[in-house]
Amino acid sequence: MPNAIGLSLLAGMALVMQNAVMVAMTGRGLSLTGALLCNSLVGLLILSAVELYRGESGLFQQWGRAELWFVVPGVLGTFFVFASLFGYRTQGSAATIVLIITGQIVAGLLLDRLGWAGIVRELSVQRLLGTALVIGGAVLVARAP
Repeated sequence: MPNAIGLSLLAGMALVMQNAVMVAMTGRGLSLTGALLCNSLVGLLILSAVELYRGESGLFQQWGRAELWFVVPGVLGTFFVFASLFGYRTQGSAATIVLIITGQIVAGLLLDRLGWAGIVRELSVQRLLGTALVIGGAVLVARAP
């Protein structure tokens, strides 16, 4: 669990830096969708190299098993990065981040309650109170001058 906590914290920091760099790219004349495409292409190249390295167990060998709904994570990920960049440019990084985190917590509570991620967790008073505090903090950060 400590490794997952550290990795999650690093991922959060990486997301902030990723969006900041992509906003800087738009400041150099690249469109919002151009920055998003550049991000996606780099990710595609890196992941393709990993899959090729893996050999037989990789996606390229299992492509025939792909189903249409397998595109959903890519669509959601593209929307996430687009919305993040748009938020950074229009309301700043702190407001965007706190609103994204709030949305993730609310969606995470629902996923945990329904067991969609493989673990069923009840909506305890502690979890609901923690979520209410995050929502309150999001309102304060997002509305701050």
